[in-house]
Amino acid sequence: MSGSLQERFIFAMDNEFVRKAITVKPDPVSALASAEPFMAATILADALKQSFIPNQFSLDFIHEMVGRAFMHHCYVFSSEAEHQAKIYTPPITEVVPICLTGLAGLGKSRTIDALKKVMPAPSQFHSPYFDGALNLESYWYASAEGKESGKSLLLWFLFGGSDRKSGNFDRLLLECRRRAYRDIVSLLLLDETQHISLGLGIARIVTILLTLMRIGPPAVFVSNFSLGHKLFKRNNEDKQRLLPEPRIMLPDEVGSKDWKAYANECVRVSGGHIRTRGGDFAAELHRYTFGIKRIAVHLLKQAYIESRKSGRAWIEMDDLGSAFRSAEFSANAGDVQALHNLALGERRLQKARPDLWCPFDLPTAYTSSVAQSVIAERDRQVAETIFDSALNAAERTAKAQIVQPSDKRPSKSSRRPPAAKLSEEEQKKLFFEYESRGQKPSKQQTR
Repeated sequence: MSGSLQERFIFAMDNEFVRKAITVKPDPVSALASAEPFMAATILADALKQSFIPNQFSLDFIHEMVGRAFMHHCYVFSSEAEHQAKIYTPPITEVVPICLTGLAGLGKSRTIDALKKVMPAPSQFHSPYFDGALNLESYWYASAEGKESGKSLLLWFLFGGSDRKSGNFDRLLLECRRRAYRDIVSLLLLDETQHISLGLGIARIVTILLTLMRIGPPAVFVSNFSLGHKLFKRNNEDKQRLLPEPRIMLPDEVGSKDWKAYANECVRVSGGHIRTRGGDFAAELHRYTFGIKRIAVHLLKQAYIESRKSGRAWIEMDDLGSAFRSAEFSANAGDVQALHNLALGERRLQKARPDLWCPFDLPTAYTSSVAQSVIAERDRQVAETIFDSALNAAERTAKAQIVQPSDKRPSKSSRRPPAAKLSEEEQKKLFFEYESRGQKPSKQQTR
């Protein structure tokens, strides 16, 4: 019987099965040109949000968590007699939780959702020691939103969404342990901890996390960088319990296989509404988003709106820059610029923006690689600025009139015509007119 229960994890431990099970590829969007610009952009963004192409970190994390759950499953159900003993006298253990942390928008919650997909489904188990069948569960999941104490977390695991709020903490913890061993719960998942970090003090947050690790099964809590900094300021005993095993989700690097796969997926989902025309779309997308997928979706949504302003129904490379400079994207643009500055070693931002700075030491290879890519991008921008400043007026006009070939040329903009050249007498006359009105002449008029 023990062997048949362990077979529940066979598929979850198959890497190829996991990859196929968690990959989400929605159908490409179509007929956006017939919709109003904002509505069409929203349709595109919704399709991009549904897509999930797991990177190597997500696959490795899921593989590790499934392995930990399987080991706990074997410990709980080494035999039917041992299983029964642990139900009546649940062992008092304190596990070391896994802290899954990273920048907002990278896909931490999507990775947790993917992990839930591959964990064994609920099943029934018949034993001569119990009347009827036991309903086995492989994991318990809770969102930290609305959890105000350790007791509220226990009540959620025991009673779900019921309105029950009373009960002795010690009795609830004991019942939680018994239920977890009875149902062979092998993994505890606590997501959305940013919601408890806003309204509650750090002491209350620590209490909730310590309650999670006292139930028994292996535990995972998802943390943002801000909460990590707060936990690092706690006493040594709390840090030893909560932070010894971080798993840091980092943005995909600009030239990595994972980022290119994500960029290609964006192009596929767009259904022809993203046209790269041979340009390095992946690099350009990374440049404006720092590899953060939630920001990438917002950028592409705004880029489509910008493309419609230019008279097109598809996104071209220049639309990414226009979207980045738009008012709608300004909040994300500030974060992306701050991340680039942090990568270049801007230490003043570490205190000003703890939400963007990882509290754990990052691998030297990663920080060096990111810094090099940011430096290369900065050098490219400097070279473009120097090139533009070296152009004379005629060359600037010629450069501005260069149009990339396209299937449909955008409508002409209402650009102001260049000022006519004035004679020396006309310039003097204009100068005295402005002076008589108490205004300074512009540079263009006094040349």
